[in-house]
Amino acid sequence: MPRFVLPLLLALVPLSSGCVAVAAAGLVGMGVFQYARNEVAQDYPSDLEDTWKAAQDGLERLKIEPELTELTATEGRLEHEEMRVLVERHPEGFTRVRVRVGGFHSADRSRRAQLVLEEISAALERHDGLKAWAEKALEE
Repeated sequence: MPRFVLPLLLALVPLSSGCVAVAAAGLVGMGVFQYARNEVAQDYPSDLEDTWKAAQDGLERLKIEPELTELTATEGRLEHEEMRVLVERHPEGFTRVRVRVGGFHSADRSRRAQLVLEEISAALERHDGLKAWAEKALEE
């Protein structure tokens, strides 16, 4: 009987390693999903420059000072510790802001990213209000 146990165990090793590989692939896939799910985005009907300024103002109101600030003709990037804010101009006439806090999804990271988008929206509304007031003052 012991002579049959060793060959049987050796025959089962490839099957169990296949299961381990499938399980590992599943975990990696779940990790990629959690990483992708960690980003929140919002589209704004404004140009890149106005949205960029609103992003900076929104972070300032949250007392966040970015360590990295880059702006090109088509996109901008703000980074602070584990937070990344991307402001992207789209040819359809809107600007998309994407916010990621940390590497993988958690309720707290999602909440913090959503707060950044809310502050950017509020800053854009303030800018629009000031712009409308300035235009009205010029007409008079």
